[in-house]
Amino acid sequence: MKPTVAILLSDKRSGSTMFENELCKHPDINHVAYTPHSYFETHHWLKAACILSAPKRLFYGNRVYSGYGSRKGARQYMIDCIRGNIPDFEIPDDDERLVFGGWNALCRKYARPVFFEKSPQHPHHWAALDLMLKWAETDEFNVRFIGLVRNPMSVMYSALELFSTDPEKRQFGWAHCQRNIMALKAMVGKDRFYFVRYEDVISQPKQAFGEVCDIIGVGRYDALGDNVHQNSVTKWIEDPAYTLQLHDSVVRVAMHFGYTEEDLYNPPKPGLTTNENFFRYILGRLTLAKSIFFDRLLKPLMLKTIHRK
Repeated sequence: MKPTVAILLSDKRSGSTMFENELCKHPDINHVAYTPHSYFETHHWLKAACILSAPKRLFYGNRVYSGYGSRKGARQYMIDCIRGNIPDFEIPDDDERLVFGGWNALCRKYARPVFFEKSPQHPHHWAALDLMLKWAETDEFNVRFIGLVRNPMSVMYSALELFSTDPEKRQFGWAHCQRNIMALKAMVGKDRFYFVRYEDVISQPKQAFGEVCDIIGVGRYDALGDNVHQNSVTKWIEDPAYTLQLHDSVVRVAMHFGYTEEDLYNPPKPGLTTNENFFRYILGRLTLAKSIFFDRLLKPLMLKTIHRK
C-alpha cells in the first residue's frame, strides 16, 4: 500500500491548529518536526509559487505574496524547512527540482504511513493550489485532501481580536478561500476529498476524528478529540463591540456548507466608542506589524546567514 499524504485546506482562524494537534496524536500520523513558521506549517506550495514566479493573477488580490520578503527570501525559507527536517538533503540549483524534489523528500520521511500538512495560507492563492494539484498527480503517494470550514462570523471575530483585521473587508477573503477549496475538490474528485465543519468537530470530536481516520486509511484512535473544547463558539455573539453583518454573497457561500441564517445572524449591538475602537485597532496593528517585520525582514536575513546557497 502506498504511503498517504493528507493535506488540510482551510482559511486562517478556522481551527486548523486544534485539528492538527488532535489528529497528530495518532501514532500513525506525522507532521514535520521542524519549520521556520508557526504551528508546524510548511507554507511549501505558497513559497513554491513565489520561487517559480507564478503569474500575479494567480495570487490573492492579483499581487505576488510578499510574506517572505522576496523570491530569494522564499527560497531561503524553503531550504531551511527542508534542511531542518532532512539535514543531508542536497539542495539543487534548479528551482523546480528544489520545490518538487524537496517536497517528495519530506513526504518520504514523514508518510509512515501518513504525513499530515496544513498551511492555511495556501487556499487563498490559486498559485499555490495549482502547484499542489500538479504534484498530486504523483503515483508515489496516496494523496487525500481534507477541507475544514468554520462559521465566517467566528472567523472574522477571531481575526479582529488577534490582528484588528477589518471584518467588513475580511469576509470577502473568507468567501474567496472557500470557493478555491470547492474548485479544488471538484478537480481532484470526491473520492480524494473530505469536508468537515469546525462546529461538527467540536460538538462530536470522537465521531469527526474517527471519520477522518477512515478517510485517510488508519485505524481509529480513542485519544483523538479528548482536548477539544467549545469555549470560543459563542464569543462573537456575546461581544457587544462585534457588529459585523455578512454580505449576501458571503451568506450564500456559508449556506452551501450547511450554515443557516440563524447561525449567521448577528443581533444589533451598541459597538465601541471611538476611543475604545481606536485603542483596540492600535493593539492589533502593533501585533501584526511585529509579525510582518519578523517574517519579511528579520527571518530571511537570519536564514540567509545560515544557508549560503
